[in-house]
Amino acid sequence: MKTRARRLSESRGLAGAALIVLLTSGCGADDPQSGAGAGGTTGGSADGGAGDGGGGASGRTGSGGAGGSAPGGAGGGAGSADSSFTRYDPTLQLSPVSESVLAAARVIAQNDPSAKSDVFMKVGASGTVSKSFMYCFAGDAQPNYRVEGADELLPSVEYFRAGDAAGDTPFDRPTLAAVSGRSAGWVIGGSPSPLEQEQATLHPRFAYVNYGTNDMGLGATHLSALFPFYRNMSDLLDQLASKGVISILSGLNPRGDSDSAALWVPTYDAVTRGLAEARQLPYLSLYLASRDLPGQGLLGDGIHGNAYSDGGSQPCVFTTAGLEYNYNVRNLLSMRLLDRLKRGVVDEESAQDASDAGYTGSGTAEDPILIDRLPFTHAGDTRLGERVLDTYPGCAASQDESGPEIYYRLDLTEQTSLRLLVLDRDGVDVDLHLLSAPSGEGCLQRSDRALQLTLGPGSYLVSADSFVTSGSEQAGDYLFVALRCEAGDPDC
Repeated sequence: MKTRARRLSESRGLAGAALIVLLTSGCGADDPQSGAGAGGTTGGSADGGAGDGGGGASGRTGSGGAGGSAPGGAGGGAGSADSSFTRYDPTLQLSPVSESVLAAARVIAQNDPSAKSDVFMKVGASGTVSKSFMYCFAGDAQPNYRVEGADELLPSVEYFRAGDAAGDTPFDRPTLAAVSGRSAGWVIGGSPSPLEQEQATLHPRFAYVNYGTNDMGLGATHLSALFPFYRNMSDLLDQLASKGVISILSGLNPRGDSDSAALWVPTYDAVTRGLAEARQLPYLSLYLASRDLPGQGLLGDGIHGNAYSDGGSQPCVFTTAGLEYNYNVRNLLSMRLLDRLKRGVVDEESAQDASDAGYTGSGTAEDPILIDRLPFTHAGDTRLGERVLDTYPGCAASQDESGPEIYYRLDLTEQTSLRLLVLDRDGVDVDLHLLSAPSGEGCLQRSDRALQLTLGPGSYLVSADSFVTSGSEQAGDYLFVALRCEAGDPDC
């Protein structure tokens, strides 16, 4: 039996529950669609913000996981940022290619030192199949395209032009691992899978990976589709890493064809960023890169990206006029990430980007990890957690949660609609609990996978707790994501 943790003091802003803003009933239900809003005590320090000062916990690259690539740990003890892990700023189009990112890439490269350093593969769906994506860098092999601007990238462009991708350059290779309308589950399915076929054919060092748009439509709801998307993407990235392939991950475009899908793009973007961050893989947010372009950088169908045209399609023209279009921005940013990886992994140069500060808090009930910004992502491992709570009677919940748990703290200064997610893989079952205090009686709302709710000003705890079934603890790696719901989102 766990021992109950000492209550946090009043100075930490976690006394009793205050005003509860109810959206739906069902406290204690395991329905991921449930969304009862709740209020903590007033006096939180920021809108999803800074909270208390104190120690810092930084996510660290964990061990285990298929292919030797693993999510970051739940964070260490109090202290400064850990240079072995870089957090990804959710407001930036590109993640930093820092020393920790290069270190992770070099570890992956050791899985196959013989991989071709001047070859990359392309993995995705229609946005990857399109000749607007990267073909324009192929030089004489694609004479109808021009490359204008971004001269600092030309040495790397020329380096990869010389790579042999089964008789083509990597830029204009028609990949076996991308087909229009397909999803992440498709590319890893079959024996051999399309992913395995393309990797075996090219023996590449790098890969561009882009899924999400089609995956969103593969569930009864966009929420239910999110969890298999996470598992499939996790398997995909880990399979590539096991072969010595370093992935550059990009998220999905904005959506102009469906109001409901458009509301969920930021959630999928946050989860995809979290997948990359956990593995310290470079990330490109196509959502952030495209949403402020004219027409969101989309064709008339509201799904696919557009490209600059000047006597024909010119997606590698990086002038002011060219960078008003989706593929021009995507190609520039994609090449920029590949250039940084090449410099760090192939040329063994130092990183050009600095690491962001780590997490604050160690993940215990007394020192929870601070949700210091929204969107917030943290890859944790409940096996590293403490055993404080067995059950959550405050939510009328009888589930056995006697496995270890990790704690988070959320401070709000105003009423906020939120989506809280915990994503895990086979053999792991981590549940979410919103608390007014570190006790089972302090439970305000729980769910197996997702809480969608509106919270009043105040301070809250969130526990990511390991479910126990038939005496077996389902503890392990998970990804926790917290973000604001989009205005008008009926699910929050």
